[in-house]
Amino acid sequence: MKTKNLWLGIWMALMLAAGSIAIGPEKASACSCAMNPSVNEAKLNSDAVFKGTVTSRDQPLKWFQRSSADPVTWTFQVDEVWKGKVAPEIAVTSAESGASCGYEFQVGQPYVVYAYKNGDSLDVSLCSRTVPVSAAGQDLAELGSGSVPPRPGAVAESGSGFPWWWIMAGIAAALASIWLFRRKVRGRSF
Repeated sequence: MKTKNLWLGIWMALMLAAGSIAIGPEKASACSCAMNPSVNEAKLNSDAVFKGTVTSRDQPLKWFQRSSADPVTWTFQVDEVWKGKVAPEIAVTSAESGASCGYEFQVGQPYVVYAYKNGDSLDVSLCSRTVPVSAAGQDLAELGSGSVPPRPGAVAESGSGFPWWWIMAGIAAALASIWLFRRKVRGRSF
């Protein structure tokens, strides 16, 4: 019995070692920003530029192989917009740590954010010129006064509100179809 337990222990240790080698760490890299862009360059290269306060941090739970590059979603209450379609509340994504060029925001603190599109989300990195408002004097001076984000439920000037005319056209088509059907059933031709 002791021999069997010994062999079982050796086998489990070997499997654990083999699994550790197979899973192993991923390739490591560090963040390096060649040069911080000027305010105008950063605005030009960004899809959204706004000033807002961080209201929450959301990071998916990972049990194994956590990385400094894991995405973190930061939600902002927006005060002022200089570029892009920015709602009063907006979420941006960044890597978890500065080691992977992620911007480590602090909940409750205001920032001037330079974000770029990455698929369906807005991303921020250490190299994007994002800065706390307390250190954004030059940015705020060069950006000038921005606009206030639209209120939720406000209809945009482009007329992208609720498409009432589609609903009315659908109702009219349905009524016309019913009228034609009833007329045909009664044996009348047209």
